[in-house]
Amino acid sequence: MPKHTLNFLEFLQGFRRGELIRQGNDELQKVIAAMGETGGDGEITIKLPFKLNKAGQIECQPKLTSKVPQQQMGVGIYFMGDEGEPSRRDPNQMDIEDEIERHRARDAAE
Repeated sequence: MPKHTLNFLEFLQGFRRGELIRQGNDELQKVIAAMGETGGDGEITIKLPFKLNKAGQIECQPKLTSKVPQQQMGVGIYFMGDEGEPSRRDPNQMDIEDEIERHRARDAAE
């Protein structure tokens, strides 16, 4: 007599003729590839919500999600200008050109 019951692995493999496994493989490849590129951590989550319908059948609509690590951007350092706008120049620090001009003026005065 054929066996009609499924264990957990058989359930996953046979769901919608392997569609859950195919989608899981796609997500796994994305996560692993991104981990190799970024060095970050990834995650795959499979939710199997089961519901008993009015006919007494068990329904399941899996939800497969993944967290793919993203490449982090470096930090930018800016200073606040006189009008509150971002600036690359520190208003409390002289530029090298200002320092050169100060030395020239001092040397010319001597």
